[in-house]
Amino acid sequence: MSEKDQALSVLARKIHGEVAGRIIDRLIKVGEATDEQLSQALGIEIGTIRRVLNGLYESRLVKYRRVRDVDQGWYLYYWRLTDDYPTKVLEERRRRVLDILRRRLDFEQGNSFFYCPECRRRFSFEEVADYMFRCPMCGVDLEALDNSQALEKLKRAIQILEDLRFE
Repeated sequence: MSEKDQALSVLARKIHGEVAGRIIDRLIKVGEATDEQLSQALGIEIGTIRRVLNGLYESRLVKYRRVRDVDQGWYLYYWRLTDDYPTKVLEERRRRVLDILRRRLDFEQGNSFFYCPECRRRFSFEEVADYMFRCPMCGVDLEALDNSQALEKLKRAIQILEDLRFE
């Protein structure tokens, strides 16, 4: 098994779980397989195989080619490993997470929050203004929430991801 293949197997397990790792390992061994072949070889329900394959495809760890079955008229999907190096996959994932964290930071910085000391739910200013600053769940007066720790964690996570490069 090549270093690239090992990295793809580890990535699949870390991102999508053990079934994904087993699928990748099987594709490493056979090169290419349909979802039905994978289901039979691994002893896993076809629905689970398809769901995991779609997740692996979204993460760019696998790709497929589509072939029409002449007898039945159905399409068969032959799955195989991506040609991309794991570093490219990781870099794309890093960028997506960075975008999500930046949007969350903007949201946290641009809003005021309140929480219920009784049921511990958190609300934005817009939500609590409608409820006259009382919890809609239990009726307790809401208290202002200091989100400075959340802001610092988001900033730290963003900085770590900005400093990290895979390509």
